[in-house]
Amino acid sequence: MRVEPIPTRPSFPAVSWKPRPTLKEIARRTRLSVAAVSMALRNHPSLPPATIRRVQQAAKTLDYAPNPAARILAAHRQRSAVHPDFSLLALVSNWPQRDQWSRQESARRLLAGATDRARTYGYALQHFWAREDGMSPQRFSQVLLARGIRGLILAPFENPDSTFDLSWDEFTVVTIERATRYDRFPYVVPNYYADLRLAWDRLLGLGYRRIGMVIEVSLAERVAHQWEAAYVFAQNRSGFAALPTLVVDQQNPQGKIQAWLRKHRPDAVISRSDQVLSAAQGLRLRIPEDLGYVSLNAIDDAPQVSGILQPRDVMGATAVDMIHNLLQRNHRGFHDNSHGTQVDGTWHPGKTLRATRETTTQHRLIEKTRKTRPAPFISD
Repeated sequence: MRVEPIPTRPSFPAVSWKPRPTLKEIARRTRLSVAAVSMALRNHPSLPPATIRRVQQAAKTLDYAPNPAARILAAHRQRSAVHPDFSLLALVSNWPQRDQWSRQESARRLLAGATDRARTYGYALQHFWAREDGMSPQRFSQVLLARGIRGLILAPFENPDSTFDLSWDEFTVVTIERATRYDRFPYVVPNYYADLRLAWDRLLGLGYRRIGMVIEVSLAERVAHQWEAAYVFAQNRSGFAALPTLVVDQQNPQGKIQAWLRKHRPDAVISRSDQVLSAAQGLRLRIPEDLGYVSLNAIDDAPQVSGILQPRDVMGATAVDMIHNLLQRNHRGFHDNSHGTQVDGTWHPGKTLRATRETTTQHRLIEKTRKTRPAPFISD
């Protein structure tokens, strides 16, 4: 009778647990205080660059990594502490008129979201108009620095290609939307592509099939043509009639929109143009009975429109989160790479689309009669 040997447990190599390198070890190696080492690892501007490099090289040699639990505790203590100087963040707009940006509903929501989030970190947040009293960018930089302001949130520019040359190396900066000439600052933007896809899917769910898009050329360029890209993708995927996007400029936009409506006969229009509703009214089109309308920014559009709500309050809060993180690391000026955060919009039903119960029946009637008689607005 053969007796099988009892299997032995597999052997594993012994695990060597090395103690985590500490700030004290770096301090001993560099002959500095622990406080100086901590400041150097956070790129504190009060230290000489040579000292910062020496400390960071020592940390790399020792394979030092911050203790995440200690950082969480420190961050909690910092948020709970009372700040005697109540640090100030600036939300800066640079439009030609003082309230040209801030009077928009989307701007008010962004300011509210940013202000509330700043308060949780112990900051105050204030809106500054960069052209106050005819100030130059250089003078405006001096004013901010004199007030001890280091964290800036840049409001969207009226023209994304504008120049605005502050003393950038002195500030920690996050932008709302992407400024063409300053794209190496972290940014917070709406998710334009996803917003268009959401609008398209909602229209399909309501039974619309001839879906067109009208957009102003300045806005198309501001969003880097992402709405147009998503629109083409959605058309190709759906297999329905491919209506061309109408991009309008300032020369007779209403006439161009009316000609486009007559020619292509959409049953719904996705838009970010102030002229679409007035053009439809000029053709005696009823909204939503004859034509559905979806806005890609319902907050700043006509009252009660259906469409996308860009969460500008969330964008403001996110910008403050990013500023706070960068201030903790004492990062100032431009970054080596462009990076940012996209925030998805939500759907607002509004009153410019047909109700779901009516849609299927009306769509069948439209398809049945489209070939036998023209739509009521195709003749002059």
